Amino acid sequence: MHSLSSQAFYRKATLIMAFVSTLVLTGCGFHLKENNGLVEKFPEVYLQTPDPKSDLTRLMKLRLRGANIKILTQPSPDVAVIHLISESQTERTISLYANAQNAEKEIGYTMKYSLKMPNYTAKNFSVNLYRDFLYNSNQALAKSREAELLLKELRVIAADHVITNMLSIKNEATE
Repeated sequence: MHSLSSQAFYRKATLIMAFVSTLVLTGCGFHLKENNGLVEKFPEVYLQTPDPKSDLTRLMKLRLRGANIKILTQPSPDVAVIHLISESQTERTISLYANAQNAEKEIGYTMKYSLKMPNYTAKNFSVNLYRDFLYNSNQALAKSREAELLLKELRVIAADHVITNMLSIKNEATE
């Protein structure tokens, strides 16, 4: 009999804690990540890109679809346009071993894009990202693979940056 009342007590306590937690979270302005207002601001977009088959275009489409944004196949005057202008990568030596071989390299990734919302001027943006890694000429194949993976990671970060920027953008000047 005693265990039944303790079970009822724990159920009531759990219910009360869940209710209090909900009140606290809603009172401080907490919202679930999926409900960030991006779909309301951009229900549909047109993605303009110089290379429709590129990794960056594929990532952007994946991110937009993941945010429940419809990607149009043709531009429309009442729909926002994301124009992926260009992407480039650089590689430079940061440090050398005593025998003058590369010890550490840096990979740079730059993506330029613009965002045009209906009835507003287009805004241009640039994302510059850098990563460094140790380089060992005895493991050149493994290090080239590591450089490829770092470049893919930088593309993902750049695509996420576009989505984040879409949410925070405010237009002031009309056309």
